[in-house]
Amino acid sequence: MSSLFGTLQNAADTLSVFDKATGVVQSNVSNSSTPGYAAQRVNLVDTVLGGVAAGPVGDSRSYAAEQSVWNQNAPLGAATALASNLANIQSQFDVTGQSGIPAAFSELYSSFSSFSASPSDTTVRNSVISAAQQVVQTVNQLATRVQAAVQDVNGQLGSSVSQINQLTSKIVAINIQIRNGGSATGLQTQLYNALQQLSNLTTISVHVELNGTATVLMNGQVPLVVGDTQTQLQVIYPSSSTPAITGGMPAAHIETGRGQDVTEFASGGQLGGLLQVRNSTLPSLIGDENQQGSINQLAQGLADRVNSILTAGQVSAGPPAVSGSPLFSYDASNPTAIASSLRVDSNITASGLAAIQPGSPAIANGTAARLAELHDPSSSADMINGMSYTDFYSKIATDVGTQASDASDAQSMQTDLLNQADALRTQVSGVSLDEQAAQLLQYQQAYEASSKMITVVNDMMQTLMDMVR
Repeated sequence: MSSLFGTLQNAADTLSVFDKATGVVQSNVSNSSTPGYAAQRVNLVDTVLGGVAAGPVGDSRSYAAEQSVWNQNAPLGAATALASNLANIQSQFDVTGQSGIPAAFSELYSSFSSFSASPSDTTVRNSVISAAQQVVQTVNQLATRVQAAVQDVNGQLGSSVSQINQLTSKIVAINIQIRNGGSATGLQTQLYNALQQLSNLTTISVHVELNGTATVLMNGQVPLVVGDTQTQLQVIYPSSSTPAITGGMPAAHIETGRGQDVTEFASGGQLGGLLQVRNSTLPSLIGDENQQGSINQLAQGLADRVNSILTAGQVSAGPPAVSGSPLFSYDASNPTAIASSLRVDSNITASGLAAIQPGSPAIANGTAARLAELHDPSSSADMINGMSYTDFYSKIATDVGTQASDASDAQSMQTDLLNQADALRTQVSGVSLDEQAAQLLQYQQAYEASSKMITVVNDMMQTLMDMVR
């Protein structure tokens, strides 16, 4: 009789085990699409009496697979930030020649050519001033749009840093709950979901402590989370004490709440991509404390050359001779604001345009002819870095386009690499619905077998009791 009671107890315990295992399968299926969730499993062990006991519930999470995902997510974040912002900047440059600066330059050169052919024609002279006004307008517009891109990237930097701070604060809260004995499965799911989001914003390395809490470093150097301690980040724009260009735009820096500059470690993820646009691409166009910027260089180069030709010429050979006046003006106190401050000189009039080249004899249209040569220059004085003004503009646009194309290609490549890493992680620790269905069927059959065993033992015990009576 005691053997039957032992068998009955063993079968009852087995029912409890398979009920628990079935619950784990149901949890896996319910959370199969939950970010950060790893498939759970019950470790079944044989008992001395030939039954089955449930060991602790564990998960199939692989730290190496998680780290591989984080390692691919950071460069994807950087490439995405670069591709998006560079595409926006590229769209500000017209390369068709039908509008914007190329069209304005073409119209200015055409007016110079007409001026050379008819130097005394008032209508032609007015067309030169009108064309110059169109150049000013398009250069001002481009400078304004690039400055708007600066403000846009500044906003994105602030948003990215805010997201990093929110996620690290969340990880600290999860660490505290884990340390206090909170639900392991649910908290680990939240933790790894937060870590994946964080890895898209900046490069991270993670050390999982024995108690399940996470220590997070930015780029392996800057501690963002250590136990229940968080390091807050902020974006600052400190001016240099010794700028090469006074009045230039200061660079963006990332600083901890304690004032430590960690910009050099913020090179990955969205944050790194945004810093590259803000501190490299945009300054190369509009300038900063270390460089004038190619758009300002173009505006100054054209304005200075046109003005030098006109002021070297004469409105009248006299006597007395009347020298020409400049066509353009700009704020020379800030080399990085020349494109935005470019204007048609307020003193210029149609009659004040110099057409005469002084000499003996003077050439009535000599100065006008020199202006017309700017379209296809043969003198280095009429060029910037060996290029005509139109070609220099084209190079600016081409360089931006190349950067945008490279970033787009990198984004596509990193997307593929992340998908591969994610697929590998899913194979290792993801939930396979087919596998869970097979396990569920197996557990149900085992449950039914144990139930049947209880019925058989119960019938046997009833028979024995009847025989005793």
